[in-house]
Amino acid sequence: MKKNLFKRLLFFFFFAVIALSALFLSKSLAFASDVVINEFLVDPDSDQWVELYNKGDNPVDISGWFIDDSGGTEKFTIASGTVILSREFKVFESGYLNLNRSSADIVRLLNGVNVEDSYSYTTGPGVNKSYGRDKDGIGIWVGFDSLTKGFSNNDSVPMPTPTNTPTPTPSPSPTPSPKPTSTPKPSATPRSTPTPTTKPVASSALKISSSPSRTISAGGSSNTNLTEETSPGKYVLAANTSSESSSLITSSKSGTPTPKKDVKVLSVNENPLSKILIGIGSVFILACGILAVRSYKKSKIDY
Repeated sequence: MKKNLFKRLLFFFFFAVIALSALFLSKSLAFASDVVINEFLVDPDSDQWVELYNKGDNPVDISGWFIDDSGGTEKFTIASGTVILSREFKVFESGYLNLNRSSADIVRLLNGVNVEDSYSYTTGPGVNKSYGRDKDGIGIWVGFDSLTKGFSNNDSVPMPTPTNTPTPTPSPSPTPSPKPTSTPKPSATPRSTPTPTTKPVASSALKISSSPSRTISAGGSSNTNLTEETSPGKYVLAANTSSESSSLITSSKSGTPTPKKDVKVLSVNENPLSKILIGIGSVFILACGILAVRSYKKSKIDY
């Protein structure tokens, strides 16, 4: 009987330890979500740095946590025994943070494998200029001309946001209407005085040319034969035409595109396993207590 009672008490103690551990683990994970990235510098004269801030009311042990970029490089490991107090700023500075200085990248704070906080940027803020929250722990991300490394961001003045200057759009030029071309009237060739002769003159040909090239001849065959007696002279008819071209001038419109802002979403970790273990541990503690009392009464009756 004593051996059975000892085993039950040992079993009860074991599950009580598990339940209490789950309770403390749940509180630790809840406090861990209070630690966030508050400011960081990616393009310094010396080393890059990341500032963390505990916005909660309890200290948090961040031993073994990591600071990393988008991946593919060695993570920066926070030293063992590092505790960040309530409302405290802690700066981690190194030349091995591997954050892109001018191109897009992401700054991540990892609790083991879980991401506690992160911020993505599309371009660097500039040499010795930082990105940070305008209000410690909760504000929106802005750029800072003056660094606040290890201090509050609440009184800092963010960099002015550049405004795009509108580009004037040229108005289309009116298209000139083509003018009609006047056709000159044919001018008559002055008549020449024929020279009298006693000999008959062979028939002559009358040619009229126009553009492009056409020749009309009179003489010979079935056409009327003209002689010097019947045709006192020759006549030439000429006509010129001209054309005028017009050009159409067109213009194009151009516009300037508007840049985007990135929106950052913070992750929140939940741990329902700890609540389940607490419930199971509590039920088991009650059952073991009942069994212990019954066993004790029964042992007294036996003796």
